[in-house]
Amino acid sequence: MRNNRFLWMIVMLGVFFTACNDDDDQPTLSGVSVSITQDTFSEGDGTIAITFTTSASFSTDVTVSYEVSGSATAGEDYEALPGSLTLTAGENSVTQNLVLTDDDMVEQNEEIIVTITAVDGTTDLIASDSSVTLTLTDNDSFPFENGILVLHEGNFFGGNASVSFVSDDLSVASNGIFSEVNEAPLGDTAQSMGFDGDLAYIVVNNSQTVEVVNRYTFESVGTVDAGLLNPRHIAFANGKGYVTNWGDGSNPDDDYVAVIDLDNYTVESTITVPEGPEWIVANGNTLYVAHQGGFNQNNIVSVIDASTNTTGTPITVADRPNSMQLVNNELWVLSGGNPAFTGNETAGRLDRIDITTNTVTATFDFTQTQHPNYLSVDGNSLYYLLDGEVFLMDVSATSLPDTVEISGVAFYDMAVDNGRLYGVDAKDFASNGSLEVYDLTDNSLIESVEVAIIPGAVYFNGSFEF
Repeated sequence: MRNNRFLWMIVMLGVFFTACNDDDDQPTLSGVSVSITQDTFSEGDGTIAITFTTSASFSTDVTVSYEVSGSATAGEDYEALPGSLTLTAGENSVTQNLVLTDDDMVEQNEEIIVTITAVDGTTDLIASDSSVTLTLTDNDSFPFENGILVLHEGNFFGGNASVSFVSDDLSVASNGIFSEVNEAPLGDTAQSMGFDGDLAYIVVNNSQTVEVVNRYTFESVGTVDAGLLNPRHIAFANGKGYVTNWGDGSNPDDDYVAVIDLDNYTVESTITVPEGPEWIVANGNTLYVAHQGGFNQNNIVSVIDASTNTTGTPITVADRPNSMQLVNNELWVLSGGNPAFTGNETAGRLDRIDITTNTVTATFDFTQTQHPNYLSVDGNSLYYLLDGEVFLMDVSATSLPDTVEISGVAFYDMAVDNGRLYGVDAKDFASNGSLEVYDLTDNSLIESVEVAIIPGAVYFNGSFEF
């Protein structure tokens, strides 16, 4: 018996060494890889197939173990995976279904990473393509992003100021969004709105407040409810808010700019300025304030250093500057001039100011009876309204334009963005007004959208960014 066993061992060793010396007959061990059909999926895509593959099948069942990592969260962004699956003998692939969660939350892009950690308890059978990264994109948005915000004065002492949202494609119009979201009135006579990051600051003139909301949800986050008197417009510089105030209309010497602490929404200080501060724009830490004159008239632009909250030498422009636009290193100031009913009618004028020196470098005079308004800019194109007609002027022009772009309008305000003009018509100031949208490539009316009572300003709300 012992001799038979010894002979059997010699035969087996011979077979073994013969196999080892014959390279063509050596068996190749199969490696397991992982793959997906694409790299990016929306959370609404449902079920994603993750495929584990081997180039040559195994003769017995093998267990493929894997780990799941990445910024996406199991149980929230997708259904948790078991961490292993069986590749059946004779099969070349097996699929693990990944079920995505289509929630209502607005989220940034997230990643799901699937990495093979073992095949039948060893790493020897893992192929080089052992990991896949899936980018998960969100399909949700906030209710008031990607659209137009129309601010409505409402009736003076009526307490019916409001904000409307109109979608970019003009298919959806929602009125009274502040009141709907917050279950409270906005206030009396909404004057203007300014943006700082994700927040919108709504200046409510006759309520003497500034309402602060998330610009994409319109949920209230605070109110500036003290230290304001006839507030008009707001701008932001050096981490603070700056609100122009007319003060008491009977006192020409009490006008000021209120400095707002943006952490607690309080007036931390004031800057005394000449009568009638209206529009305010910021260029870095320099603020420019157009003095329309409040209940009287004025003809200057104040310059404020936001790092010290001190005023510099004012810039003289024409009577009643009503709107301003910054283009590159130039500030364009449109003045309406004194109207005829004042008994001292003066002409409107467009001034170009070099903001590196704060000096007027060009003036464009209208006739004495022409009183332009609503200066807007799109790229290097300036637009303004004059006697129910819209004019276009390039910033390189040397004279005022003669050609009318759009005629027969009754805008109470207008703004231009991305090749479109948006004008608001207050109609009879008692019923709902409208938002009129024009295509500036051919100056045709695209749409007239009904909004609320006395629309007075147009603003653009883009996409939320994390």
